[in-house]
Amino acid sequence: MSKQANPTVIGGFVLGALALVVIAILALSSGALLRERIQMVTFFPGSVQGLNVGAQVQFQGVPIGQVTNIGVDYLPDRDSFRIPVGYDIWPQNVHVIGGTDEASVRDVLQRLIDEKGLRARLESVSVVTGQYLVALSMNPHLPKRSYVATPGGPIRVPAIAATRDRVEEMLGNFDLDALVSNASDTLVAIKELVESGTLRDAIENLNGTLLEARTLLANLDAEFVPLGKSAQQTLSDVGNLSKTLQGRIGPLADRIDQATRDLSDLTSNINSRIEPLTDAATATLNDTSHAMRAVASMTADGSSTRHELDRLLSEASRAARSLRTLTEYLERHPEALLKGKR
Repeated sequence: MSKQANPTVIGGFVLGALALVVIAILALSSGALLRERIQMVTFFPGSVQGLNVGAQVQFQGVPIGQVTNIGVDYLPDRDSFRIPVGYDIWPQNVHVIGGTDEASVRDVLQRLIDEKGLRARLESVSVVTGQYLVALSMNPHLPKRSYVATPGGPIRVPAIAATRDRVEEMLGNFDLDALVSNASDTLVAIKELVESGTLRDAIENLNGTLLEARTLLANLDAEFVPLGKSAQQTLSDVGNLSKTLQGRIGPLADRIDQATRDLSDLTSNINSRIEPLTDAATATLNDTSHAMRAVASMTADGSSTRHELDRLLSEASRAARSLRTLTEYLERHPEALLKGKR
């Protein structure tokens, strides 16, 4: 008769197995299940190919979260689709100086979005694998965007177009047909130019021009040799002339210095003799000025001297008129000198 299994032992084995499974899950998830998280969402324009659930969320290269879900939303009123990408931010990886709780980190993130231009963009992890991650960055030059936050809901982060999206847009706006047409026309023109004799004639003319230039250079080289010798001889003559001038300028400079000293002595003598003459001339001018002022005071209106002079001039005028009258009478009657006036 077999022994019945002990239920306590079986229960202990089951609980131990469950504990090992929980420990293994926590170890494999690196503690992600126990982390605090802040939910965020971004609606990326264009394709999100290469972005998978579990991809990192980085800020300037520092992992601060991971992508949790990727979906597709259809908007009937706009008849369009949008791609929401949800991801979690780990507050433990974002240190807020002056605050440590989740609420403060959430407020800081919302303020950065509203005021400092926090944006999300897809960046390539590897060109070989084609994997992408979500990169957060500050863009204060971009216009501010404000979204109504749902209480307790995820924080919405505006998106920036990825590099591949901009390249695709540029290629989409690029007129490839026109480029191919222009290239074809250019090749046809080149072919026609090569097949015609114009290019060959131009090459032959160029060869002739090069030969003429080579001949000209050879002639110039032949003429420059004697010219260089002449220039060297001229420089030698100039050097000899400079030495001669230096030998003659020395005595001439001494003579000029002696003449300058003599001229300075002469100037000093003239100054010593001119000063007495200047004083005498100044005194004479002062006396003349006094005499002129005296004459002016004597001839001034109302002075006695002026009155006497006026009376003297009046009598002299009457005497002159009487003399002229006598002269005219004698001219008419010269005999009056002998007989007298009758």
